[in-house]
Amino acid sequence: MRISIHLVAQLFGLTPAEGALATLLAQGFDIDEAGETLGIRRNTARSQLQSIFTKTNAKRQSELIRLILSSVATLSN
Repeated sequence: MRISIHLVAQLFGLTPAEGALATLLAQGFDIDEAGETLGIRRNTARSQLQSIFTKTNAKRQSELIRLILSSVATLSN
């Protein structure tokens, strides 16, 4: 399943940078791989992840991924 960064950002009220990080995590990247792909430092990626958790009410990365995948799947149907 292809996940749109714009859609994820719009669905959850994320910034474009947060949307990009969340999308990569949902595609199976770990936080270090996602940060490297986006050209950001690990601390920046972790800070953005904390902001994403706050905006989505997710407590763990696995919960965030489940939330993103289920939301995108629902819109695809």
